[in-house]
Amino acid sequence: MSVKLIAVDMDSTFLKKDKTYNKPRFLKQYAELKKRGIHFVAASGNPLYTLKQYFPEIGNEIAYVAENGVYVMDGDTEINYSAFQPEFLKQIIADLHPDFAKCMLLCAKHCGYMGPEIPEQSLAKLNIYFKKLQQVADLQSIDEPICKVTLNTYPSDEPAALALLKTKSYVIEQQVNIVSSGFGFIDLILPNKHKAFGLSFLQKKWGITDAEMLTIGDNYNDLQMVQQAGYGFAMANAVPALKQVAKYQTKSNDEEGVLDVIDWVLAGKQDWSL
Repeated sequence: MSVKLIAVDMDSTFLKKDKTYNKPRFLKQYAELKKRGIHFVAASGNPLYTLKQYFPEIGNEIAYVAENGVYVMDGDTEINYSAFQPEFLKQIIADLHPDFAKCMLLCAKHCGYMGPEIPEQSLAKLNIYFKKLQQVADLQSIDEPICKVTLNTYPSDEPAALALLKTKSYVIEQQVNIVSSGFGFIDLILPNKHKAFGLSFLQKKWGITDAEMLTIGDNYNDLQMVQQAGYGFAMANAVPALKQVAKYQTKSNDEEGVLDVIDWVLAGKQDWSL
């Protein structure tokens, strides 16, 4: 076994249901990974500012593939940030506004923007995933680079929302990709800008091949990175589509499945077993 990069999704993968993880166990593992030159990457649909709050002790050391792949950082060094063309984004906002004004957010580097239509009862959920939210009178007024449009639907409403989005010309023509990130969140992202895309920048910087990469996830937005890695893992609680493409499977997030995989890497064993 030769693993040089471990990339993990966060929600329902690295994090337990209560958004915590076994910090003493992981920090001990991380110290050993660092000693051996194995890179650790948090690869998530979450914003960078949210991800960093989970790693206060090592936040400036590890790497991040945030916003589902479009915002890549190595410690404090920006590697890539992909944003929508402003005029195209304005067209999308105008088109989505009639149906999605109450759940639409724009994701920028340092905060998430929401319009006045967002109901107050949505804020408890949004504040978990967007640690920096800013309300504006009009989303069309935002003039900074936006990397992702997020729709915060109820999980029960998500299928209908996805069906409606698939009728949009910019989705049909693949000018925009739609992906479910779990918990009712639907992300509109630039085409071919997924977690595997983000990881490719770090692989190039560090000289790491796909065969030397280990990735772990649970949802549809993890498909590409789990498929691409030499060691691709699905959580026991993963969606069926991810389990179908993953070469390996580990225990659930509440059973610390990710940390078991890291122990396996550190032990240098060839065969994986639950």
